[in-house]
Order: sequence, then C-alpha cells, then structure tokens
Amino acid sequence: MTSHWAIFALPLLLLASPSFSQDAAAQDAQAEQPLTERQKRALAAQAREAAELRVEEDMVTMTSLVEALSKNLGQIHYLRTLCFGPDDQKWRNYGQRMMTVEANGDQDRHRQLVRAFNAGYYQEKDRHTQCTKEVSVDVAALAENGRHISSMLGDPYRER
Repeated sequence: MTSHWAIFALPLLLLASPSFSQDAAAQDAQAEQPLTERQKRALAAQAREAAELRVEEDMVTMTSLVEALSKNLGQIHYLRTLCFGPDDQKWRNYGQRMMTVEANGDQDRHRQLVRAFNAGYYQEKDRHTQCTKEVSVDVAALAENGRHISSMLGDPYRER
C-alpha cells in the first residue's frame, strides 16, 4: 500500500524551528542568573539534544513508521491542547485523517494506529501538567522526529 504521509507531514515540517527550542532553554537559564550568549546556546543545545534522544529512544518500540507517526501526532496533540486549550483539535484531526487513509478499512490496523496515538498522548500527559518552556523544547524535538518519520515514509526505496 502506498503511504499518503505527505498530507499529514507538511504541518510537522512547519511546526519545528531549531531556534524555538533554543530560545526556550535560554530563557529558562536567564531567569536563574545572567548568562553569556555562549552559555545560553550551550544550555539550549543540551536541552534540545536530551529531548531528541528521549524521542529517538522511544522510536525503537514502534513496529512500523506509520505507527510511529501516529504516536508522534498523539504526543504533539496533547502538548498543543496543554498550551492552547482543549478546544484545539488540530493534531487529533490530522491523526484521524491519517488513520483513515492508512488503515483503508482495516479495523485491526485502525485500532493499532489509535493505540499508538493514545499511547503518545498519555505519555506526554504523564510528563507535563502545564505549558512550560520545557514543553516547547519537547514540541521541537517531536516535530523534528515527525519530519524524520515523514522523510522515511516518503522514500520510495525504503524497505516495506
């Protein structure tokens, strides 16, 4: 089955900005004590790297790239609703459309993708209870991960 990932990947491509996570970590560090720009950049890079490593380690448990993308969308959905309110359903809507296309009427496949989405949602819910600068670092790492997944899904030579 051909993956229709591109429909859902574009928002992920637009979401992450490397400076987004750097700014957040730098602001946290600045609140404690005045730091040089070099120190701020180093702290931001450390925070971003830690978040990216955590997300990357989590990828190992996924059985397919589509499942990984579904979980990623669930994670980002929770963080967006945490910061923008429960009425913001942007990422849930993307997830639902992706599942409809990818499951293509296969109820077992659809349930697998829903489980992955929900696992991502509740994983972030366990990690974060309020919208903080740490959330912005995690969103940037998750969006970068979504870009990687989307790129892999779009590779016509990938193993299936």
